[in-house]
Amino acid sequence: PEQLSQLAPAPWGCLLLIPPVWHVLGGIWLLRRGSHAPTTRTRPPGPCVARVLTSAMSLKPERRVDSWAKRVDSSALKKIAADMSNIIENLDTRELHFEGEEVDNDAYNDPRLAVVPFSAIYCTQGFKEPEIKTYLTGCPIKVRVLEVERFTSTSKVPSPNIFTIELTHGEFTWQVKRKFKHFHDLHRELLRYKAFIRIPIPIRSHTVRRQTVRRGEARQMPSLPRTSEVMAREEQCSSKRKQLEDYLTKLLKMPMYRSYHATMEFIDVSQLSFIHDLGPKGIEGMIMKRSGGHRIPGLNCCGQGSICYRWSKRWLVVKDSFLLYMKTDSGAISFVLLVDKAFSIKIGRKETETKYGLRIDNLSRTLILKCNSYRHARWWGQAIE
Repeated sequence: PEQLSQLAPAPWGCLLLIPPVWHVLGGIWLLRRGSHAPTTRTRPPGPCVARVLTSAMSLKPERRVDSWAKRVDSSALKKIAADMSNIIENLDTRELHFEGEEVDNDAYNDPRLAVVPFSAIYCTQGFKEPEIKTYLTGCPIKVRVLEVERFTSTSKVPSPNIFTIELTHGEFTWQVKRKFKHFHDLHRELLRYKAFIRIPIPIRSHTVRRQTVRRGEARQMPSLPRTSEVMAREEQCSSKRKQLEDYLTKLLKMPMYRSYHATMEFIDVSQLSFIHDLGPKGIEGMIMKRSGGHRIPGLNCCGQGSICYRWSKRWLVVKDSFLLYMKTDSGAISFVLLVDKAFSIKIGRKETETKYGLRIDNLSRTLILKCNSYRHARWWGQAIE
């Protein structure tokens, strides 16, 4: 190659890219090599090499450069145009969606296209991980505040109202019940998270979460309506219902707040909520469960009775044919309870030996759960049944 570059001057260096020029320069190099070898007997060039040399030297340099340059340029442009047309024709518009961008309620038409694979149950993560995959890609969450329940109380302190919220995400529809106090606690937690995310802490999880937040998104947090906890008139109930519905709708459009663990706990969703193969979405939530209760044939387990047990905080998921609970720190599925012929639910202190307790029995275990109130225990019991 060094000798070939010496044969071709600097203006002719581009001709080395053309294959016929290689043959010409190779023939010239063979001729020069034969003339500079006095001790060895050289063989005259063959008829093919001589013919190539003669035809190449008979052409003028300008004509050779122009003809080959035009031919190379035209062929290259045609190939690039063909490749670009094939790419445009085969382009899938769903690949243009970026994970984490704001979702419009009217932008997604076919929720059946967004599917979470069944294999997602084998790669669950902790509930506070920044890269957790929970929602359907490109599918909005629609919010409706259906009704406001009023509970009478014999005490002088009025009882707060409970809002029944219906949420729809793709083909899944579920309901949650929240007080205005829960809205206030969520808003206060998100304000704390909003201030915390702006601090550049040199931690991997914090850095990853800061990178997923779009610029200016933290400043667009919706404001929570400031009204009283107890509403006496129907007009106030309707107005506050609409305000809370708009607040939650705007909040769930922002990926920064939608993917936060406090928001997911507020609307009762987890990594197993929207897997089509697991069936429709049932009730979910954080709950306290008691250890023990396993029915092992031929073995009297120490934690089976009420002598030795402990309470643990778990995320309970209820489906149509089973229920399970997960560890919040690692996301691991700890236990699965099937709905068999011995499946039954009992509520009350007498049945569970626990205040606001809920007892679930089947052929393999007696599971004791502890709720926040008797109303909360009845809500869980009715939803499971």
